[in-house]
Amino acid sequence: MNNLLNVALLFGLSISTTYAQDKQWQMELVFKGEVSPEKFENEVPEFAKEFYEPFLKGKMAYRNVEILADADYSSTVVNQKAHAILNRKLAKTYSYSIGDDIVTAEAYSPSYKIVSTKLGESDGPYVQLQDMGEIESIAGITCKKAKLFIKNHADSAVATVWYSEAVPTYYLTAFSFINDLPGGVLKLSLGENNDLGFETTKVINVSSVADFTLPKNAKVIDISGGGNTSEGEDVSLFEDTFPLDKSLKWTMVKDKDTNDEYYGIKNMAGEDVLPCSLFSLAYFNEQTAIVSDKDNYFWLLDKKGGKVNKEGFDWLTPANQKLAIFQKDGNFGLVTQEGKVLLDKKENISKFLDNYLMFSENGKVGLLDENGKILLKANLLFLDADNAGNVLVREKEGEETKTLDLEAFLKTYVK
Repeated sequence: MNNLLNVALLFGLSISTTYAQDKQWQMELVFKGEVSPEKFENEVPEFAKEFYEPFLKGKMAYRNVEILADADYSSTVVNQKAHAILNRKLAKTYSYSIGDDIVTAEAYSPSYKIVSTKLGESDGPYVQLQDMGEIESIAGITCKKAKLFIKNHADSAVATVWYSEAVPTYYLTAFSFINDLPGGVLKLSLGENNDLGFETTKVINVSSVADFTLPKNAKVIDISGGGNTSEGEDVSLFEDTFPLDKSLKWTMVKDKDTNDEYYGIKNMAGEDVLPCSLFSLAYFNEQTAIVSDKDNYFWLLDKKGGKVNKEGFDWLTPANQKLAIFQKDGNFGLVTQEGKVLLDKKENISKFLDNYLMFSENGKVGLLDENGKILLKANLLFLDADNAGNVLVREKEGEETKTLDLEAFLKTYVK
């Protein structure tokens, strides 16, 4: 069920491992770099877009990732919210976000074959690993440097990795090509330069045993699937994530040519309310969901199967339970669950600390409240937050970045 990975399974962790450590490993990955929407659309091969999407300008999926791993289990936390737990023996990954009462389970299967020599076009997706013969210390761990040639039929991409065979492997969905490498990747660069990638800032080998448990009272939905799927088969994740009115039901068809799955809505008489054209679904609030379709447009969907916005957005994600952040024609804005646009034509809008949002305009940054009201006009040169929840701010070129707690920042800058 490849499409359902877009619904809820943000990441999994590698099943293939030969390590016999009697300790656990804690790691922190920090992401860097941005790719412009123009380059993303025009220069990145279609299959490789998943590798670059975490770095798409204005849509940074990850800032930091925390990993705990040993020989039997792995656990990943993205931006302190999204969790994944892997049971290596069962070859199962489980994912959820803070506050969820549903956990999605997925059977693991490798996306790429790791090889040392080039394969033929008919051999399917593979990664050719070329050892660069270089050794480098990353966060105190000795790593080997290798070039990866990622091949997917007629298209290809490249990456450079620094990995250690002493560290258990892990897997982020966006970087599935590192899945079966000889060791855990502590540093990665996409493409031919070092502008995009991540690096491990902390690696600790610990002897204490930590729990790899699922949230209590959470319902586990297995989206592994199996065999050929016909219309009306497994739609449980859509049903549990966003239940429709009682007179309606989710349905699904599989494209025979591409094997992609598309979802739609029928009434109890079997009539189409919304044809099977939806590719993914994300929870917004109890009354509204965010969906994308086969044409890569995003919509607000109500419980009656109606599209709330009249025109599709190029991108849409919840800001909170009241507002969603959208992108249209390269510009960002805010829209309510009723489809009312509050702000538009901003260079960027993203979540900040607590319920605040930050926005960019004319190269400067400002602050919004949870209702989309401008609290601070875009007059800051730089605004961000660190892992401890402090505000990082700089007003103009040449001055040092200030570190303030949120309360002090609001008192100083929000008049």
